[in-house]
Amino acid sequence: MLRPRSRSWLPLVCLVIAVVCSARPLADDPALAASNGDAFVSRDAAGASWTVGNSAIQFSVGFSRSRTLTVESFWSPANGAQLDVDQTADTSITLNGDKLALTQSGTLSFTGAKASATDAGVQLEFTFEHTTLHTIVRRFYVCYPGTPTIETWTRFEAPAGAPPVAVSDMSAWTFTMPLQPVRWINGLRGDNASQPVPPGDSFAVDGGDLDEGETDIGSTARSSEAFVPLIFVGGDVNEFYGGVIWSGEWRIAMTRAADRVTVAATFPGISTALTPDRPIEVPHAFFGYAPKSADAEAAALRQFAVNGIRRGRPIQPLVTYNTWFPYGTSITEADVDEEMHRASALGVELFVLDAGWWLGAGKNGQADYTSGLGSWTADPERFPARLIGLADEAHDLGMKFGLWVEPERIALETLRMPGGANEQWLATTGGSYNTDGRSAIVCLAAPAARKWLLSKLTTLMDSVHPDYLKWDNNAWTNCDRAGHGHGETDGNYSHVMGLYTVLDELRRLYPDLLIENVSGGGNRLDYGMLAYTDSAWMDDLSAPSSHVRHNIEGLSKAFPPAYLLSFVINSAQESIYDYDLAQIVRSRMPGVLGLTYRFTDLDDDLRQRLAAEITRYKLLRDTITSSAAALLTPQAPVSEDGWDILQEVSDDHRNAIVFAFKNDSDDGTTVVWPRGLDADTMYGVRSVDNGDMGSASGADLMRDGVQLVHAWDGSRAHLIVFTAQ
Repeated sequence: MLRPRSRSWLPLVCLVIAVVCSARPLADDPALAASNGDAFVSRDAAGASWTVGNSAIQFSVGFSRSRTLTVESFWSPANGAQLDVDQTADTSITLNGDKLALTQSGTLSFTGAKASATDAGVQLEFTFEHTTLHTIVRRFYVCYPGTPTIETWTRFEAPAGAPPVAVSDMSAWTFTMPLQPVRWINGLRGDNASQPVPPGDSFAVDGGDLDEGETDIGSTARSSEAFVPLIFVGGDVNEFYGGVIWSGEWRIAMTRAADRVTVAATFPGISTALTPDRPIEVPHAFFGYAPKSADAEAAALRQFAVNGIRRGRPIQPLVTYNTWFPYGTSITEADVDEEMHRASALGVELFVLDAGWWLGAGKNGQADYTSGLGSWTADPERFPARLIGLADEAHDLGMKFGLWVEPERIALETLRMPGGANEQWLATTGGSYNTDGRSAIVCLAAPAARKWLLSKLTTLMDSVHPDYLKWDNNAWTNCDRAGHGHGETDGNYSHVMGLYTVLDELRRLYPDLLIENVSGGGNRLDYGMLAYTDSAWMDDLSAPSSHVRHNIEGLSKAFPPAYLLSFVINSAQESIYDYDLAQIVRSRMPGVLGLTYRFTDLDDDLRQRLAAEITRYKLLRDTITSSAAALLTPQAPVSEDGWDILQEVSDDHRNAIVFAFKNDSDDGTTVVWPRGLDADTMYGVRSVDNGDMGSASGADLMRDGVQLVHAWDGSRAHLIVFTAQ
């Protein structure tokens, strides 16, 4: 997978130490070593195996008696738990149709290994060479401090003058382990998916016991249309988890044979050409081994996301106003001016002008954001200042300014416009655009298309100066068109690589730019996009609140909750006048708090109550920003008189928030048993609504719990704050 070169992902830059061994007899080689924080690479005294890990995980590989690079051990030094994995190869490669293992000698020959410390962690690299094709194959394992997670990928390089080589059947990782229940997270499963999706609720945590044979999850289009690219395999003490850092097609297969299960992450059906000027990298992937609890797994993945995937770039959840739901494409400059002033007065920090600002938008009604798409020109009638000055106005009001774009799609009518896209760049499948008949996807595998798109984006950035781009993607085509630099089966792979190239360059040019990830809702909610984006819009379905909580409760198992965006909306299902306003707002508070309304919908009392909830959110935000989440109950919606409860605990375990929601308004009680507190630390406990609830040690709180009492005339949303004393 391509990652930002500015953050030293391809290849990772060695900062501290790099010790190389040749393919001499192993006993003669010097020991390999590298370290960064608690992350390290080591080599055993006999020189036969290498270990990459930290204080929470150790993963060892070495050459077996068959001279194949195999997994040797996989364990947790923190609690001594060891994963009983088969000592077999964790990957294979296929070159020109020939499936090969990574071996010391034979068709593929080992030429050396290198351990290095990088800017963010440590890296172990094995290098092999094909004896006849002379293709160079590099296998990487990377570990970062503080997370029991290993990142891995394979890279192919061709020497100068070499003929093209077909790289196919891409493998990320494969492990065989004891049979245990498996879990995954459903994808968006919306009506705008570009592939058939199975039945089931969006972003529900699903799975269970496996039947004999094979079960698989994956995507043939955008990453999370059907499933989020992540899986968990249970265990007695620790659990295995693994996924892919990728935004296109993928597959994780689980094959049960008696009391063992083989789990394998692959990218099937792709055959792509390796040439001297086009190295090929298998999309990055990861696997880990964490204590068997929801809070430990989420904390491990959060640390990997922030310190590994994002290279320490923080996630900044801002109170966000968005124009789409109240205005659609009818929005005008005057509307923006009025809403900006009102939003600022409520405490909004980011104002986003959504779809509809360009010439031609709304031709077929307020919801028409396809007409004119790709003109990249502000509508002079609705926006006479051509968007110029809106960012300055937002800044003067104490806010950032954001703008909606959908760079990967154009309206076909814009092909006739000066400076528009070239029709030859458009993605087709079997000669068809495979969209709505009015628009098409720009295939970003084509270098000329990427250059055009970057020109449009940089012109927009340099003239309007937005602080934030809402990057949308509302259609998909697996391109098989000739002339784009890909073949018949690797259009999906090549487009996603091209997308990452564009985002990489945008990040290089505008390092402070914030980007929102949206794809008709959460159709592309994955770790690949997390590397480049700073928030993710989960679902166009923004009500009722139980559905919003359902999404956050499911997705926060995989992603930092501060990355997940949802909106307070005045809907027919939940009127902000007639319903429990605190419950509506607090249902969005575990993630990024968004607002979408017309100012005229709010009377003075409602504005005051909404402003008070925004103030509460800001007081809690430092904890939300630094926390992983754990669901303490079944996922919403729950039974009529039940509760759904989500907990967020900061990385240092000194602060926690419990978000507890009663499904009905009747009187009732429940007991919350928090997790992840430091047993020996005293915590003050406070209700956001009712004040001080006393203090107790972390051990007592986790053992005895905290009782919540709901009265029929109070909000059904109860927020409990734990603060180390």
